[in-house]
Amino acid sequence: MRYFSVHAPDDEPDAGERYLFVKDGFSWPAFFVPILWILWHRLWLTLVWYIVFVLVVAWTGRLMGDSAAVWVALLGNVLFALEANNLRRLALEERGWIEVGSSFGRNMEEAEARFFGAGAKTAIAPVKNAVIARAAYTPEHRPHSADESIIGLFPEPER
Repeated sequence: MRYFSVHAPDDEPDAGERYLFVKDGFSWPAFFVPILWILWHRLWLTLVWYIVFVLVVAWTGRLMGDSAAVWVALLGNVLFALEANNLRRLALEERGWIEVGSSFGRNMEEAEARFFGAGAKTAIAPVKNAVIARAAYTPEHRPHSADESIIGLFPEPER
């Protein structure tokens, strides 16, 4: 089973047809054709860093020989393919997309069916409001019940 994170655009969080499913783990296209993968996902800063990496590989080839450059390039491509989908998630976050959930499945179609079929499509605003309401209370003003079990050395909750 593959794990997918689900991202929604900030301007239309309820538009299910615009949700993006980003697979977690190794990206084979990013391993075999990294520059095309970077251009396809419009990761411009990543493209700049990948060009710097290619220049370092070329420099390594001039200084230490072709076999060292091949090993550096292979290691760099493996590391890039391992982190490629995380770079894509970071770029989506920078563009204002919100991670609204996660799903899993053998492929993307099954993950989409599980996500939308399970009623996981929730509104974003109530989640944001609940987080803000929880953060609005300072620890000394946070409501608590007297029936709470206390874990630790003190028999009564702090007041």
